[in-house]
Amino acid sequence: MTSNQAVQSIPHVQTRELTFAGDGVRLAGQIDYPAVPRPTNGYPLVFILHHAGCNTLDCYDHYAALALAAGYAVFRWDKRGTGRSGAGGRGSTTQDAVNAYTIALEQPGVDPRSAVILAQGAGTALLGSSFGLFARQQHPRAVILVANMLDPDAVLAIQAPLQIVMGEDDWNPWATYAEETCRAHNMAYRHGASYYVAAHADRDVTDEQQAFHPGARKAIQDWLLSVQAVSTSI
Repeated sequence: MTSNQAVQSIPHVQTRELTFAGDGVRLAGQIDYPAVPRPTNGYPLVFILHHAGCNTLDCYDHYAALALAAGYAVFRWDKRGTGRSGAGGRGSTTQDAVNAYTIALEQPGVDPRSAVILAQGAGTALLGSSFGLFARQQHPRAVILVANMLDPDAVLAIQAPLQIVMGEDDWNPWATYAEETCRAHNMAYRHGASYYVAAHADRDVTDEQQAFHPGARKAIQDWLLSVQAVSTSI
């Protein structure tokens, strides 16, 4: 992933760093709070689920910026062997992610019932194969799949409102992994599923300047706002 995807700076927010137990390894995480008054029930939460690769939490600044601007708290962590996290050859990275999700839900000032999981690339596959483990901790209010890897059958594991965001030039054809996948989800469930395809964007949904695609940024942010509007009206 490119290092300059966050084309806008992260708004001035309160940040809290923490450490927590992964599966046999110490992990380092961070929660950022938006620069808006805290709602009565706490801030809604965006939990970022990593894609493949040795990436630190800083690689997701662009997602943090857009979620914070929409009024969400954001939880990220350094994968094992990266950043401030420890390294370990034993243990499950899936369990690491579930532990991170559990810790995120427990953070002060967060409404755990308003958690949105944002998964990218291989993280979408992990979420599809392990959705029940996450839902056992807290069923997510909604799910965003960026660079989706779940086909029309596999996506049925995601039992929540769904948004898929893909680059037009992703190696997985968007007609299958966005359009057909959303159609299958909508046929199976009444949660609602939609998609956005970023024109001329690559696998990381970056534009020709290697910045996160502005259309994708707006699509995700608008969708987060709509999810929160529905949540507060219930």
